[in-house]
Amino acid sequence: MQITDKVKILSLIYIGTIFYTLAAFFHLSIKEWTFTKAFLLAMPLVAIEYVFTLNGNKEANDKLQLNPLQILIITISFYFINIWLLNYFIIKNKINPIREIISFILIVIAFTLSNNI
Repeated sequence: MQITDKVKILSLIYIGTIFYTLAAFFHLSIKEWTFTKAFLLAMPLVAIEYVFTLNGNKEANDKLQLNPLQILIITISFYFINIWLLNYFIIKNKINPIREIISFILIVIAFTLSNNI
């Protein structure tokens, strides 16, 4: 297994989480929803997210030999990163760096512990 394969697999999962985060952001930011508006906005983002995430999860399981819990922790870590970036660059709410660092450290600890199980 080469480094480029690992980067490709993790990139697939990360790109999927970007589209999921964007879909969730648009769902929360639009005040008046109709079914048509929700369908037309969400379906392209969710379809792209599924293509990337499902391929990344399958490759992570097959080639990297990661179990579903490890893949879940990686995916959640990417969601935290995407939400932080979205908040920092678009929403521009104040960020408590200590809380963010503690959250990320706890995720890394959980990932490390899941590797030892």
